[in-house]
Amino acid sequence: MERVCVAFLWHIHQPFYKNLSTGKYLLPWVLLHGTKDYYDMAYILKEFPGLKQNFNLVPSLVKQLEDYEQAGVKDTYLEVFRKTPKDLADDEKIFLLTNFFNANWENMIRPFPRYYELLKKRGFYYPREGIREIKGYFTDEDLRDIQILFFLAWMDPMFFDRYEGLQYLKSKGKVFSEDDKLVIEEVQRSIIKGIIPLYKELAQAQTIELSTSPFYHPIIPLLIDNKAAREAMPDVRLPEKPFSWPEDASRQIGDAVALFKRLVGTNPKGMWPPEGSVSNDAFKLYVDQGVEWLATDEYILYESIGVPHFRDGNGFLT
Repeated sequence: MERVCVAFLWHIHQPFYKNLSTGKYLLPWVLLHGTKDYYDMAYILKEFPGLKQNFNLVPSLVKQLEDYEQAGVKDTYLEVFRKTPKDLADDEKIFLLTNFFNANWENMIRPFPRYYELLKKRGFYYPREGIREIKGYFTDEDLRDIQILFFLAWMDPMFFDRYEGLQYLKSKGKVFSEDDKLVIEEVQRSIIKGIIPLYKELAQAQTIELSTSPFYHPIIPLLIDNKAAREAMPDVRLPEKPFSWPEDASRQIGDAVALFKRLVGTNPKGMWPPEGSVSNDAFKLYVDQGVEWLATDEYILYESIGVPHFRDGNGFLT
């Protein structure tokens, strides 16, 4: 029987959502996926000894996870969450009703009966200009329940067995108090504090390999010289003013290596180039930083070595 070797590489990335001029996070996706996805993706491997995986941790994500470990982190969504409903301005109530149902309706909202009831009250679909009128139908109690149930729904189910506070909130179900919000934030910080140590533990046990990417996920060949775009797309239209900043490209790689070493204790052997983008000049910068391997896709490989390729009707390369 022919043996097929498959490598799983999970590219775990979030853009940098923090406004550096205000210190505030504009979008909550690092926090939400931190409490829902990032921990259990690695933890589940404890049930499958011998199944090797690679997790590529992008520094722009890791840096944000470190922020969310801290109490009082500034976040647009958390600011609305922390306010008592009576102190919410009208625009904040509209923000709440517009954004705090951003979860899968069937898999995340429906399991919480009160949350689903409030979603129906707001309307699954509604005219955008009608939200100001809809707002008037919601009591302070309704708004507080939405504040808490949104973040509760973004907790991975595995954590309800681990945290008594989550069990208490789920069993309570509705008519939450301001003190209940403290439970949410305490559990969020606890979960996020455990993510990187878990990955480090599994890496040291050789259950997983960890790799990384340039710090803020830039397209390295274009950062070195934007004219490199013409290597893949000869007819591409470029800005009139050329751009070339190889020093920044090198720093993006070097800063990623430094962060990885601080968190994991070793230098990364491999990196996932942002968007899989590579070039000869980019290879040299990676090698200069001690990177031993890069991963990209098959189309880039075939184009790079000049091998004709196409897919048949079944989607197989020939």
